Amino acid sequence: MEVSSWFPFGRDYQPVSVNRFYDSELRSIAGSCMDLDSEFFFMASPYTGCVGNLPRENFFRYQPDSIFNLGFLLILGYSEKAERAVILSLGLGGAKQGLSAGITTCSVWNHGIFEGTSKVIAVSADDPFYECGGYLRLLAKVLEDCSRFIGTPGQSYFAEKFGYDRFFFSWENDNPYDIAASGLLSEFEFDGTREIVGQSPQEDFPSFTGTALSFER
Repeated sequence: MEVSSWFPFGRDYQPVSVNRFYDSELRSIAGSCMDLDSEFFFMASPYTGCVGNLPRENFFRYQPDSIFNLGFLLILGYSEKAERAVILSLGLGGAKQGLSAGITTCSVWNHGIFEGTSKVIAVSADDPFYECGGYLRLLAKVLEDCSRFIGTPGQSYFAEKFGYDRFFFSWENDNPYDIAASGLLSEFEFDGTREIVGQSPQEDFPSFTGTALSFER
């Protein structure tokens, strides 16, 4: 993922309100994600272009960008609470819309310079022309409800008021024992062992038809 040159890797004073320049619904999603110990990193679709907290220079353009994006991809910072909310959103209709989700690692680059990695939740669609409006409304409602019942309402307010320190570490939300167990399960090489313990817990990212077409002016 390529981010804007002036993206605040350290302290960010607008991790929620910056999304109001594009859509009030995205601002609601960003705020609820903060309350669930997550963050609205990135979204790309044919109808919105590339938006989110990472490519934030797009919010200040009359047209989001000069690139036509095929495919839908949503990336949220990982937390157990956000994971539960995304699973709930898929169960309430997201899966019927051809959406799939999983946990992966996102690499962040700035002008060809590697900045770091972050454990994220990725949601993608198998339709290159997926219209994401319905799912975003559903996700905003689910995240809002989850932030009220299992989250910490008010975190987004204080992040806006006092700043939000952002750092990228792939292990920041992981339990060391879970990492060790996943490593052991992934490293089994014998078919007989796999018949007992099952397949590796890791799967390849689902086929994603996302494509960006750039137009010179």
